[in-house]
Amino acid sequence: MSRARQPPLVTGISPKEGAAWTKVTIRGENLGTGPADLIGLSICGHNCLLTAEWMSASKIVCRVGPAKDDKGEIIVTTKSGGLGTSTVSFKLIRPERIGILDQSAVWVDELTFRTDRNKGISPLSLRPSNPLGIDIDKGKITPKDLELTFPGMSADFTSENFSATWYLIENHAGSSFDQLKIAASNLKKQATKKNEGSLAYVKGGLSTFFEAQDALSGNCSVCQPMIFLFFDISMTPPKMSQVQFKKCF
Repeated sequence: MSRARQPPLVTGISPKEGAAWTKVTIRGENLGTGPADLIGLSICGHNCLLTAEWMSASKIVCRVGPAKDDKGEIIVTTKSGGLGTSTVSFKLIRPERIGILDQSAVWVDELTFRTDRNKGISPLSLRPSNPLGIDIDKGKITPKDLELTFPGMSADFTSENFSATWYLIENHAGSSFDQLKIAASNLKKQATKKNEGSLAYVKGGLSTFFEAQDALSGNCSVCQPMIFLFFDISMTPPKMSQVQFKKCF
């Protein structure tokens, strides 16, 4: 019993060469009556049926697989026409493998290495360098003495163990009581602003309470009275209430 249709005939492929998984368009005659009629498609001996998309009886789109042969025919098989033939071929281009001892046109010192390419910007880093808004007056206390006085604490805003007293001693040891009152007023103004961009350090996870500690304890040698400042920030930012000051000698 003879078949109702002629066998498939591939007369063109575009592109004619490429690496594995290159998308190609196959053209020809009698390439099937529909997607269900297409039962086989091979390029260079590799089965490409899984990636085949039947477009018409003269056009099929698919991707070339990692064939063993570098060059071969395009064979289409259909239920209605059987095993087909091809008048064209496809050339598979294999990527060149470069070993560790092979010569390269790029010198190592010409490369630009970046270790922070995917490093995000934390909201904590957007805080102002001088959040109190008054002149910074560094004291004569060494960082080593401060570390001994506040073990496990830090004057860094980004630290979970941030110490407000350490920060005051380190940056405002010579500030007067009136200056600290101005600083508290500056913080209050920032907290009441609708634009919370200036309060990124509050929303970034800064502790709600700034507790004053005894700055004269430990091994610190302070030659003048130290002003202790306590900022009581409510649990619902940006409101700030009950700013208290204590003066100790």
